[in-house]
Amino acid sequence: MLSRHCPLLRREDNMSKESKTIDAIREFNRFYLVNMGFLNSNYLDSTYSVVETRILFEIRMHQACTQSDIVKILHIDKSYLSRIIKRLCAKGIVQKNNSDTDKRVTRVMLTALGNEETDRLIQLTNCQIETKIAGLNSDEHNKLCTALDTIISILGKEGLV
Repeated sequence: MLSRHCPLLRREDNMSKESKTIDAIREFNRFYLVNMGFLNSNYLDSTYSVVETRILFEIRMHQACTQSDIVKILHIDKSYLSRIIKRLCAKGIVQKNNSDTDKRVTRVMLTALGNEETDRLIQLTNCQIETKIAGLNSDEHNKLCTALDTIISILGKEGLV
């Protein structure tokens, strides 16, 4: 039972600072997920989900990595990742190769088509974000960047994630 592990669910004080923070984070998540289109099954009108797009991006950023690397980076279930990688391999987007140094280790990398698709998805994402922020003035851009940096610095503290 979750309430046994989460003291906030046992609290009587609904106005605690933790409760207010939880409510604010949940409100932001609801806004952000809908506003950025992350709840659509086909992200950016592509044939890929948000999770698949994120996996492709991580493979691109790390050139060739293992599925274990992706599991650690994205905090994703390894069985779920394995199914996604299998689908991406079937589409010719990703390929798997055994490591030269350790045959037990399989490296995951983008194919030429995978690199093209990932570049296209990155460009679509950039265009989507550019459209969302197009009406902001310099002060609003600065405030937004500061707020995002603040979120990352606070929630990215060691032990919180």
